[in-house]
Amino acid sequence: MVTRMLITFDAYTALVDCEAGLVPAVREACGEAVDAVQLARAWRAKQLEYAQVSNSLQRGRIPFRLVTRRAMDYTFARAGVELTGEQSAALEAAWDRLPPWPEAKATLAELKARGYRLGILSNGDEEMLRALAGASGIDFDHILASDHAGHYKPHPSVYALPRERLRLEPREVLHVAGSATDVLGCKLAGLPCAWSNRHGDRMIDPGVRADREMRDLAGLLEFL
Repeated sequence: MVTRMLITFDAYTALVDCEAGLVPAVREACGEAVDAVQLARAWRAKQLEYAQVSNSLQRGRIPFRLVTRRAMDYTFARAGVELTGEQSAALEAAWDRLPPWPEAKATLAELKARGYRLGILSNGDEEMLRALAGASGIDFDHILASDHAGHYKPHPSVYALPRERLRLEPREVLHVAGSATDVLGCKLAGLPCAWSNRHGDRMIDPGVRADREMRDLAGLLEFL
């Protein structure tokens, strides 16, 4: 029997490997003289930090493209790396073609074959998430972006998007998180959650747990 359940995925943790896409871009822009791994990690951390600052300021959501650009400018300047306009544009564009995790395409294709609808529910701007989905080669039914909610995860308004935009009840949705923060926001907002915990992380709040926990996305096929 075909199910109409919607499975949503966090883009930048559960679906794609940010580091695998950003590190080569940093090396290409800056050469071997920089520690590309550390720069990429620092950029991502500052991006996440600034997104949460946006939530706290209560002055309207700062677009994720701008969050990403400002985090890049800060991180590279802090490291003493001066970027040209062309280098900055190339680094920013890397976010539109981050590679899926190795098992992602086959897993999502199988879920689609089993009758599930697939969506992205993530902290990007819609145009960034659509570019990422197009580059991934994965056929998504819905893109639910944080700019639709006016906040960033873990704000509950983001997790309300399946209900508000698609008229789905929580029992009709399973969100696949890739981080402990996403699990926390998802569960406290009342959505079922599966955690692709490939790095063996822990919950900061031991009273909140994902409904399912897997080592990677392929674990979804064991219970769906």
